Amino acid sequence: MEKEQYFDIEAPIIPGVSLGGIQQGMEVKGLEKMFRTDQYFARDKKISLVTTPSLRYIEYWYMGGIIRLKVDIYDGRITNIIATKGYQGTVNGVLRVGMTVREVLQVDAGFSCYSPPGGLMSPNFLGICLYFTPNFDAETDSLSDYMDNKILGIGLINEFNAEGDDVYVMLYGLNHPRFNG
Repeated sequence: MEKEQYFDIEAPIIPGVSLGGIQQGMEVKGLEKMFRTDQYFARDKKISLVTTPSLRYIEYWYMGGIIRLKVDIYDGRITNIIATKGYQGTVNGVLRVGMTVREVLQVDAGFSCYSPPGGLMSPNFLGICLYFTPNFDAETDSLSDYMDNKILGIGLINEFNAEGDDVYVMLYGLNHPRFNG
């Protein structure tokens, strides 16, 4: 990892645990100086502050959004981490940003879609969501129409009930990341 690089964009994604060398749920103490220094020079630096409609979270984009962190302003913990285009790490060496929905289903046919936000989840890969479109509607759309869509982002999920169902999705849904294209 180069000296200017704050997070490891080649680190493996560990479902429900870490992405880019960052642990979900960790406190951002120690990172505040970096965030504060770089957000004033967002065009030239690695970290930029992104405004969100919520009064509870602050969102930071690393290297133009390759890694996106959502931080709870009340307890200072990272609540959401998403890897997008340009992230080099994989999930178990097989799932990566940029592969097609078809390729994902060849790895594990257990992936199914929910909406919003157009994400794939599998009981065999608990702890992650693969985002492929913000427009998927499970009531009217068929996943077969999206087989050539690329995985735009991989997000960590870590709240499950006893049956392994994702509580965050069931109760709140996931905010789809805003992709740069």
